[in-house]
Amino acid sequence: MYPMSELPIALSGDIAQLTVGHAYIIEGGLPDRINIGHAFAKRLNCLDALPGSISACDTCLSCRVLESGNHPDIFFVKGTKATGIGVDDVRDQIVSPMATQPFKYRYKVFIIDKAETLTPAAQNALLKTIEEPAPYGVFLFLAAHVHTLLPTLLSRCVLVKLGETEDIPDLEAQALAEEIASTIADMDVLDAILLYRRFEPYKESRESTANMLDMLYLSYARRVTQAALMGEKIQNIWYDSIAAIQHTKQVLAQNGNFQLAIELMLLKLSGIKENT
Repeated sequence: MYPMSELPIALSGDIAQLTVGHAYIIEGGLPDRINIGHAFAKRLNCLDALPGSISACDTCLSCRVLESGNHPDIFFVKGTKATGIGVDDVRDQIVSPMATQPFKYRYKVFIIDKAETLTPAAQNALLKTIEEPAPYGVFLFLAAHVHTLLPTLLSRCVLVKLGETEDIPDLEAQALAEEIASTIADMDVLDAILLYRRFEPYKESRESTANMLDMLYLSYARRVTQAALMGEKIQNIWYDSIAAIQHTKQVLAQNGNFQLAIELMLLKLSGIKENT
């Protein structure tokens, strides 16, 4: 449970003054951005919160239903592809539900974690909904960074920056690495190349890039280790993938072109199919 007393002023002030905006971007690391988004959404639909209070009661039906994971008016938007949150995700999980009144509570709240992975087309698809918001609609974009968000989207949202913690880069890199390792072998060439934009935040720091590639390496290495411990057959694709990642690290260590090196690695990873 995130302490509401520690909510950023931009959020707690809006609640206390009953001037809730329709769109917020909460920029920060894990787990703070998710905890804050969850706490804010809970308070918005709390049935028994005291007027002017920034805290949810935690006991009313809305609060209890949210904790159970089945709240009818709070939506957790996720991408259905590793390339990010796409146009179809926005239409199915945001635009379509927004077209109807809340099922039971005051607001329909859309929590979009990993908002930095919204594709440009998906962001454009959101603009009309955000420009002409329904009075009951609230958007919470939770992002590790805002570098990939379009100015047209940024300008329509209240930006809330959280303080970073030392473990943020590792958590973000680990989550991305696991996502890529689990899905890229099934991707087509175009989707694999589109994954490059997920690497852009690491471009400016050689240390961050090396850390990201180490996490990706470990994701495949763990698969080899687990298979060996279980007495299962070790797939050649895992060894080929590890070799591709190691080669990319070598290229970048020699100041090779970042985008070209990453895109070539992604193409190799997506092209390595299961064989024996």
